[in-house]
Amino acid sequence: MSTHNNSAPRILMIPGAWMGAWIWEPTVDQLRNQGLEAATLTLEGLEPEATDYDISQVPLERHVTQVANMILEWPDRPVVLVGHSYSGMVVGQVADRLPDRVSSSIHFDSFLPIDGRSLIDDWGPDEPTRSQERADIENGNGHPFHWAAPPPQALELEPGLTPQDRTYLSERFTPHPGHTVLDPAHLDHPVTQQQGLFVASAATNIPHMLRTPDAPTWDIRVMESGHWPMLERPQDVVDLITEHVESLG
Repeated sequence: MSTHNNSAPRILMIPGAWMGAWIWEPTVDQLRNQGLEAATLTLEGLEPEATDYDISQVPLERHVTQVANMILEWPDRPVVLVGHSYSGMVVGQVADRLPDRVSSSIHFDSFLPIDGRSLIDDWGPDEPTRSQERADIENGNGHPFHWAAPPPQALELEPGLTPQDRTYLSERFTPHPGHTVLDPAHLDHPVTQQQGLFVASAATNIPHMLRTPDAPTWDIRVMESGHWPMLERPQDVVDLITEHVESLG
């Protein structure tokens, strides 16, 4: 096992919707074996023991504050934030709030925050789809402000997942706090002004704001995987993160 590189940034990996720290823990272990200091956490309302009330009460701001507070406990070194899907909304806002502490962000198929817009504002192909998703979250199928996890049959549409991967996800998914995807983001500066690496799966569109000359500090890659690259191509994920972190040194 490698010894820790005490000059490299710390890596903090934030899970996406319906997931806890468990989705990133194998990646964290691999990064640590390479001498990097990495950690993950479970966002509030996504703990296995969270009650319906807990889930329904968590706003987006609480996730942003939770991650920011964890970074502020590490004053000795800069941090690289890693987001996936929903948690790009959190990572982008934390990086905006703590520019002196977050040296860069890495996004795997992330939703990126736009000031004044929620995740659902940019969800799906059209406004009727978004309106239906909002209504489903607000009603929560009898559990208001719960964002229901994808059913097992939806995971069948992810060809990169093995049957074992689909079972692994389905058995661990928990309802996601609905307010976090309905609340608008708040940023002082556009996310395009941050330092970042965006890794898109082959089937995912790169966010439109990163396709412009206004995003010169972003590195954009496309990975031949589906939406869960940490399961489908775990070594490639580790290699990309390692390469990016080392490039900052």
